[in-house]
Amino acid sequence: MELGKKIKQLRLNKGVTQEALASDLGVTCQAVSRWENETTMPDISLLPDISVYFGVSIDELFEFTEESRFERIQNMLNEKSVLSDTEFNNAKVFLEKQLNKDDSIDALKLLAELYTHRAKASNTQAVEYAKSALQCGDTSKAMHNILRDAYGSPHTDWNYRNRHELIDFYYNHLAIYPDDLRAYRYMLPALVADGRTDEARSLINNLRNREKPELIFVFDVMVLRREGKKEESEALIKEMLSKYADSWYVWAIIADFKAEDCEYDEAVECYEKSFQLQTAPRYTDSLEAIADIYEIKREYCKAVETYQRIIELLKTDWNVTFGATVNKYIRKIEMLKER
Repeated sequence: MELGKKIKQLRLNKGVTQEALASDLGVTCQAVSRWENETTMPDISLLPDISVYFGVSIDELFEFTEESRFERIQNMLNEKSVLSDTEFNNAKVFLEKQLNKDDSIDALKLLAELYTHRAKASNTQAVEYAKSALQCGDTSKAMHNILRDAYGSPHTDWNYRNRHELIDFYYNHLAIYPDDLRAYRYMLPALVADGRTDEARSLINNLRNREKPELIFVFDVMVLRREGKKEESEALIKEMLSKYADSWYVWAIIADFKAEDCEYDEAVECYEKSFQLQTAPRYTDSLEAIADIYEIKREYCKAVETYQRIIELLKTDWNVTFGATVNKYIRKIEMLKER
């Protein structure tokens, strides 16, 4: 539907005349008539006033197709670090309406992304407010708890930090979808983190003939490390390298283990090796880990250089030069330069 026809439909639904609409918008009656007859279009500066007058969003004035609405919401989530209440609510209402249709998977996916996006933005803001409150002298337990939760930092109390609900979900999920290998990949680290290594080993054995061998190696090492069997885990890591020396993924995992053990210099070397083994388009994960290590070591100039490498990588490999992803790294650079 064209914009003029949409305005006419909204005007008739509202029960107002062209004269009344023209008066409220500060235009002539002839202008409204020309809009509705598709002779001319409203000036772009009038669109906000028109949308407010009829109680609809500007998007709704242009009657986008469902497919384009999905695409616009996805692009909005990719490009903006913070959504306005109007943007969030408009997307939420549209997607929830799609849940009544037979094929609602895309709507469910985007709703999950929408709420995750808002949660991340809210946590980022909560971090800044909590830091400010603490620095102003509010050293209460409640404020420290807020900062910890906003950062997603582990709890000291086991009943808060264990992951049994997530694990239970995956057990039930796998009973219905036993071939969902990704579910195992997300469930196993949770089991290992909670020290449930016997259950983890049982799942790994179930996967040995179905999963990539290098992933099985990774899971085996995770279990051994959690059980404190350092010599056995180191032997397995050497075996991994002898078989998969050209695998960027294996080098990244080994780098993760080195970083966990605070062997930062070796971790940086392994992350760099992982990055160099990748083919375009390359992922940013290894460089992000290197930047984190430099921040931990308070080598801020090197961290800035690494974030600049990430921005260049996004440009050359992914053709991403603006939006929330790039802005995140620009903010990190600005913060580090202040230090």
